[in-house]
Amino acid sequence: MPEAQPDVLIIGGGSAGVAAGIAAARAGAQVLLVESGGCLGGAGTAALVHSFCGLYELRESEAEPLKLANAGLPEELERRLIEEGIGERRRMGRVDVLMHSPQRLAAFYDRWCEAEERLQVLLHTSVIAAAVENGRVSEVTLHCRGSSMQVKAKAVVDASGDAVLAALTGHAFELAPSHELLRPAYCAGIAGVSEVSPLELAAVVVRAIQSGHLPREAAGAQFRAIEGGQVFLTLDLPGDESYDSTSAVSLTAVEVKGRALAFAIVDHLRGAHAAFCEAWIAALPARAGVRESRRWIGKAVLTEEDLLSSRRGADDVAFATWPMELRETAKGPKLLFPRELNPCGIPAGCLQARDLANVFVAGRCLSTTHRAQASTRVMGTALATGEAAGKLAAAL
Repeated sequence: MPEAQPDVLIIGGGSAGVAAGIAAARAGAQVLLVESGGCLGGAGTAALVHSFCGLYELRESEAEPLKLANAGLPEELERRLIEEGIGERRRMGRVDVLMHSPQRLAAFYDRWCEAEERLQVLLHTSVIAAAVENGRVSEVTLHCRGSSMQVKAKAVVDASGDAVLAALTGHAFELAPSHELLRPAYCAGIAGVSEVSPLELAAVVVRAIQSGHLPREAAGAQFRAIEGGQVFLTLDLPGDESYDSTSAVSLTAVEVKGRALAFAIVDHLRGAHAAFCEAWIAALPARAGVRESRRWIGKAVLTEEDLLSSRRGADDVAFATWPMELRETAKGPKLLFPRELNPCGIPAGCLQARDLANVFVAGRCLSTTHRAQASTRVMGTALATGEAAGKLAAAL
């Protein structure tokens, strides 16, 4: 693999990375976006997370108008997914989401990026090393199946979700202790299901746990119908006392446990409920849904109080509207809403590495506290912070 010298290097092809790449390219920069997996979209495709959260402002009821939280690329994505039949607005309790097909979203992201002449995408490409000179990242080493490439970019955007560039450069980052880390999710696509109430299925699962036919870890199972009769099963996995979202040992255990639990639930439902008598698992995720990992320490840090008070400032570059969705156990979410249902501004300093002048961050590894990250990590907000980081990087 030869040497490359783009204006902007984007690490990670999830929603934040895609938005950063498109925004930087549209601002006139030559952009290289690298993704370690085989498709763009991150959690929304590889992990089969089938809802865009954080796209809309909070509202008291459906009687109030539905408003997008961020203009620009989040607005463009929402409009196009609905026009193309990929997305569907849905009210879920006190929040609004855009449900989507993960498989079709992956193809949409391909088309969205291919339309930008200044944007090059490399899949199956990981970052394995980085050099720092005079307070700037001077070179990044990419790796694909035994071949390496050195990249010298004017600016770098870390949208990896794991703050991999912080770890590789020795930059300070934060990682919550095991007992606080948001629990991982495991999603699976199920086909051949007749129409059935998700609450009815939940009751069947609870009875199976009580009778010993399913393990206790199945208690948080949720079912959602998306399109064409396909149902998605979502599991919150407990993780053990040593759970570490950056550890290969922990992540392996999560994947193995998730697959085993998904098949156990579907196999039980095939014999316990008529709607599942011909059901089968049609899609497994390429990876489990990690909700929290390393977080960069930036020039500013977004806090829980900022979100609760809907803080706004002159240097805001995006808005967070999703409640803090705490999943520190596998018993379901604890939602913390702001005192008034208004957006919270995300200042530019949260997207800028504290000690590296040419590094910007977006998405899940944004500079926030542990609890604030439980709001900003969602895909709708990741799109907005990715777009902002891409514009900042292109202007460097």
